[in-house]
Amino acid sequence: MPEFGRIRKEFCLDVLKGLFLILAFSWLFYDSFYAIPFLLPILVPWRRECRASRRQREEEQFQKSFREWILLLSSSLSAGYSVENAMAQSCEELSMMFPREDRMRGELRSMLAKMENQQSPEVLLQEFADRQSSEEVKSFVEVFCTARKSGGSLNAIIRSTASQMAEIMDTRREIRTLLASKIYEQKIMTVMPAAVLLYVRIGSGAFLEGLYHTPGGVLVASVCLLLYFGAYLLGKRMVQFEI
Repeated sequence: MPEFGRIRKEFCLDVLKGLFLILAFSWLFYDSFYAIPFLLPILVPWRRECRASRRQREEEQFQKSFREWILLLSSSLSAGYSVENAMAQSCEELSMMFPREDRMRGELRSMLAKMENQQSPEVLLQEFADRQSSEEVKSFVEVFCTARKSGGSLNAIIRSTASQMAEIMDTRREIRTLLASKIYEQKIMTVMPAAVLLYVRIGSGAFLEGLYHTPGGVLVASVCLLLYFGAYLLGKRMVQFEI
């Protein structure tokens, strides 16, 4: 039920934002709210875009939490804790580092609850890795389970793996930081055409009288709006990279 409530809240918020955007476009490009029914299909890609952006933010937060968790787990194992106690300790420390609820903490609490029912950490971690798409998670769990089964130096193996994972994630974070300026520029360029049109509309509305309420003006406005959407999609694709 809490998950359903969260999804419903996100859906309502996305729809409200989309309706506000449609109202703005109707006024800016057509000076008429009669255009709203024709612009309602925008809600479909808008909702998809909002979900993709939200998933990306959640994945970035998950990667950050996972990176910190494996370092905390490595420290706890080095201090002499058993695997079960190390996982519990690392979960508590992670909660102090990230007070806000996230996916990683939810996964850890679920694993700790199942361990109280005598389920092995290897099985729980494998199930955890199966639910994730991150290659770092799958690699770490594979190394962890192999070390436990082979009876090798678990502390040293996990510490070495955790260090390597942290370096990889740090490199990815640096790349995202370098791309952040380009993404910010793309967002500014997305807003600028509408901002310029708003400025002209408010400051010198007479220049736009020929654009509104005539068949030719509606056609020109529609073409400009399509070009605007096309430029937005092209610009967004240009700054999207798989890291």
